[in-house]
Amino acid sequence: MRLRSTAGAPPQLTPGSATTLRPRARDSHNFARLAVEHGFLAEADVHHVEGHARSQGLALHDAAVDLGLLNPEDAGILAALQGGFSLLPQGDQRVDPLVVAAFDPANAYAAKVRTIRAKMRAAAKDGDPASLRLAVLAIEAGDEAAIMAANLAVVLAQMDGQTMLIDVDMGRPSLDRLFRVANKAGLAEQLMGSAALLPAAKTAVEGLWLMTAGRASGSATSLVTRGPLAETANGWGLRDISMLFYLAERKGDQTPYGSILAGFDAVVIVARRGDTAIADMRRVIDDLDRHGVPIAGTVIA
Repeated sequence: MRLRSTAGAPPQLTPGSATTLRPRARDSHNFARLAVEHGFLAEADVHHVEGHARSQGLALHDAAVDLGLLNPEDAGILAALQGGFSLLPQGDQRVDPLVVAAFDPANAYAAKVRTIRAKMRAAAKDGDPASLRLAVLAIEAGDEAAIMAANLAVVLAQMDGQTMLIDVDMGRPSLDRLFRVANKAGLAEQLMGSAALLPAAKTAVEGLWLMTAGRASGSATSLVTRGPLAETANGWGLRDISMLFYLAERKGDQTPYGSILAGFDAVVIVARRGDTAIADMRRVIDDLDRHGVPIAGTVIA
């Protein structure tokens, strides 16, 4: 569903709305039962995890990871078993099969993406856990980076609640194809002020929205470099929804990512062995460091 008119727009996705999106609550007793039954936790650990979750304001699976009692992979599988999020049936044509996290939480690639999520949330410890501003920054990393961003967005929606994925790669948009959403209006139209409402589309994945790149002109692309994306996102008026921005740099670009991503809670950099130049990596990392942007790590695609 593309948001086009006030009649069809959910109020929580209308700029300035006071309505909030909140993650669904999870049943602590169900989590504890599953963790013990499947051998992930000893019964003696359950109260410790629940107490830590309450004191730190964490979800139960995150509290268990924080205490070192579960690794992120096992925590993600338990969350799936717990019923805290739904999965798509294999073969569902509404999402590309490369987005494996939407179909199979036990898949090895989905487990790796959950590890990336855990590292990003650890790096974002000072941010509001219900409305984080996160980014995947690809440096000459090819299609693998977009696939990783798509899977990471699914994992965030599954484990943390309402999430919006934003495709900032206006030159070569790809997230619309992965989620099979028409790229008719998106970030470009939003930045140019030609979108009457926030151009976000609900994907087939529960709790996940996508803002496609849109049909960018040169002026729309230049608007990305003029100010922090975090301020742009804050102007959308959404509450209690985390956002994941996907950005991609190609050979020869000199994009000022430090100023673009200033104010973000965490960024993960994606590189490709043999293609990403070390000098470009150093330039980007130094620029992010100068602007105080927390880097959660580097992924080799």
